[in-house]
Amino acid sequence: METAEVFAPYLNARIGGMRSKLFTKQHMEDLINLYDVEKIGDDLLESPYQQEMAEALTRAKGVDAIEEAVSRNLVNAQQALSRMAAGPLQDLTDRFLMRWDLAAVKALLRLRHHGLDAQTGLAILSPGPNLTVTLMKSFAERSSMEELVSALVAWKPDLCGPLAASIGDYRQQQNDLSILEDALDRGYFVRNVGTLRSREDDDSRVLRKVLRMEIDRINLRMLLQLRDGHGGADQLAARLLPSGWLNEKLLKEMAGARDAIHAMEFLAPTPYKELAEDLIAFVQAARFSPMDRHFDKLIIKHLRHEMHVHTMSFAVVMHFAWAKYNEVVNLRLIARGAAAKLPLGKVREETMHA
Repeated sequence: METAEVFAPYLNARIGGMRSKLFTKQHMEDLINLYDVEKIGDDLLESPYQQEMAEALTRAKGVDAIEEAVSRNLVNAQQALSRMAAGPLQDLTDRFLMRWDLAAVKALLRLRHHGLDAQTGLAILSPGPNLTVTLMKSFAERSSMEELVSALVAWKPDLCGPLAASIGDYRQQQNDLSILEDALDRGYFVRNVGTLRSREDDDSRVLRKVLRMEIDRINLRMLLQLRDGHGGADQLAARLLPSGWLNEKLLKEMAGARDAIHAMEFLAPTPYKELAEDLIAFVQAARFSPMDRHFDKLIIKHLRHEMHVHTMSFAVVMHFAWAKYNEVVNLRLIARGAAAKLPLGKVREETMHA
């Protein structure tokens, strides 16, 4: 049986070739400066997105074509990673890539929760390696949350199974979407951290650490968004996910802080010290989406360090997957910004080169 040590050089070489095709920071800046959706599309036709862009233009135009092209390209890249990792790293690769299926499921739940149709909600539909663009559009046509949950559970019970036990509570709690999202997060992040805890190899360790960072991301966002109108500090702390890097004692202290800004001060002695300074600005402006982008950058930075220290480790796979995802998010933001004629400074603020 092929071992991970023997398999790693082959995988590294393949991923190195894929990484060399990622857009440079200057290329992204050039696209921002084009400030024209058609010209951005023309640029993508001369890039690694060429095939998907040409196909998308037969079905759509403008920003919709770009959205579809870059999303399909991302899925193709994720599926290529899964195929390349067949063998010793297959289990870790599938566990890792499933986090994008999870994000896609959450996007579908939000779309149905807000009563949006597939076309109107296209901007929030980001596919995953298994939950492809075509499949997402099919799920988006379900007419009720119950129908959507049933279809998702049937499609991927290992990821979406927790939804079946939570849909009743969702209705009983006046359609509280956080109940469904919490079930998914506990079923994926918390469960996988527990599963990987017993494995002592470096590859499992690096995946477990990133999953724990994602748990911290979820908890910090909850602490910022749910401080008012959701009971006292104890009730808020009870909703937080276990198994992150931020321990229970610290999270309870943050939940009990007199306001969100003071809560962020508790991050000073943690690895999130630099992030805390940015979070305070987001809290003051009531803008939470940039927080996710900054957390993405933190994860990519961590994985870049890991892959340089452990050159033949699973961190190489994870770093490329995150960098590719970040590139696609940037391209979608740039295209949307050009279509809406947003100020260039605003578009630059939203994009992130990691």
